[in-house]
Amino acid sequence: MSLPESLVEQSVLTPRQLEALRLYLRVAIGEMKYKEAAAKASEGRTRGEPRTLTVGSYFRTVQQARNKIRKSVVTLLIGVWVGIVKIEDVRKLLEVSGGGSRELTDEEAARLAAVLRALTQKIVM
Repeated sequence: MSLPESLVEQSVLTPRQLEALRLYLRVAIGEMKYKEAAAKASEGRTRGEPRTLTVGSYFRTVQQARNKIRKSVVTLLIGVWVGIVKIEDVRKLLEVSGGGSRELTDEEAARLAAVLRALTQKIVM
């Protein structure tokens, strides 16, 4: 399981939105078309009849996820601005996560979990 998949339950994103964003990145670099991304995003759906998502439904999911990411970043900035979150803690968290560019080793994932836990315990009183 990748780091985003292991953290998604603690985020504002749903697993479906995370998958839609991953597929969207593949569309953005020309690796697949929207229709293919919508079909891939349809896999594993359990509600209703098993049918392919429309491109419009898929794109709405992508837009919802992008809006949640944007709002989360703004929330983090507000936390830094009012002094609830220290910029050093944000830097440390990003450093430990490896910038999201690769899979983490078990040791790195454990270190990230510890930093995340410490940071959130400081914030959530």
